[in-house]
Amino acid sequence: MTLLPDTLGGETSEPSNLINCQHHSTAVVGTAPSGDRRVSLTTSMNSFLVDYHLHSTYSADGFSSIADFCQRALELGFVEIGFCEHADFDPRDRCYDYFDYTAFRRQIETQRQRYGHSLAVRAAVEVTYQASREEEIALFLADKELDYVVGSVHLVEDGMDWAMISEDGRCGRYFEQRTVQAAYRLYLAELRRAVASGLFDLIGHFDPVKRYGVGYYGPFDPAVFADEIHDILELAVEKGVGLEINTSGLRQAPQETYPGLAILKCYRHLGGEVLTVGSDAHSVADLGGGFSDALALACQAGSRAIALFEERNLRWADIV
Repeated sequence: MTLLPDTLGGETSEPSNLINCQHHSTAVVGTAPSGDRRVSLTTSMNSFLVDYHLHSTYSADGFSSIADFCQRALELGFVEIGFCEHADFDPRDRCYDYFDYTAFRRQIETQRQRYGHSLAVRAAVEVTYQASREEEIALFLADKELDYVVGSVHLVEDGMDWAMISEDGRCGRYFEQRTVQAAYRLYLAELRRAVASGLFDLIGHFDPVKRYGVGYYGPFDPAVFADEIHDILELAVEKGVGLEINTSGLRQAPQETYPGLAILKCYRHLGGEVLTVGSDAHSVADLGGGFSDALALACQAGSRAIALFEERNLRWADIV
């Protein structure tokens, strides 16, 4: 495969119109070339606040209630938020058998009635994808009323060992016993299977394997894995699977989003359009964190709209 010179191969300077879009944007009503409906939100990017990756107390690791998130979102001027609760199917996962879908939906409806048109509240799940549990995941999703479904890889294994690659204390041996190539390629192989499954609207935090990996191998260099990443992104575009710009990496050791600019550029170069923004907040303190950085990255990667979902139907909000 030939590396894309301005994507996985490294950073380059951006045209001035891309730099400028970090400061101001306009939401446009119209029809995208693909026929998808666009929505009008606001004329100021600073006010264009949407967070599609929130974990409430309906996730085992959440600390804030849905009600508290909604109240804080309204105070901060958000127009739309999405609760993306953990749905996990492996007993080794600490979120296993925790999610109560019925109670979750009841609380979502309560907040929708409370806030009406002031705040759009979306219901979603973040599924920990495992190829060995694909049938179980599909069965779970079959009868759920959700606005979007995120697939993420948190657990990797190779028949001899396993690790929760995004949890401190549960991945050290995995990284210590493997080269950077072996550790990351095992993760990327499972990520490709997640995309190929056709179960998900979005892939969550494309490269969280670098969260703790950077402590063992140094900064993540996507060019080393250009073939694998290109293949995954090409498949995502073919299947209409979107990416989220997950800003939690800005608060963590990588000090960059999941994924970073190089991967976002490659996705856009290959024809990828579906991008969402999520803070991965587990408490109200992190709601919307890094949002302006994420929008700036989307613009620099060549994107002109952020994706929104309702009942698993795609809409667009222009950001330029």
